[in-house]
Amino acid sequence: MAIFVIVLIFLLLGKLEIGLTVGFSLIAITIIAATTGAALPFLFNKMGFDPALMSAPFITTVVDILGIFVYFSIAKLILNI
Repeated sequence: MAIFVIVLIFLLLGKLEIGLTVGFSLIAITIIAATTGAALPFLFNKMGFDPALMSAPFITTVVDILGIFVYFSIAKLILNI
């Protein structure tokens, strides 16, 4: 999917840097979301909370916040802004 996004943005806008920024961000955020989604239920269980009740809202919030930081960090690296 990231390759499709990179190519699509390059074809529509003609700017490879923007496509790479969005594509690499998509890859990184997907990896972070999968890792967080797998690890946090175990952490909640170890802390004595019910992982089924606590994990979904918390995972969504954590992944959204991390996604913003990842996107802007990658944009800063690639676009030099």
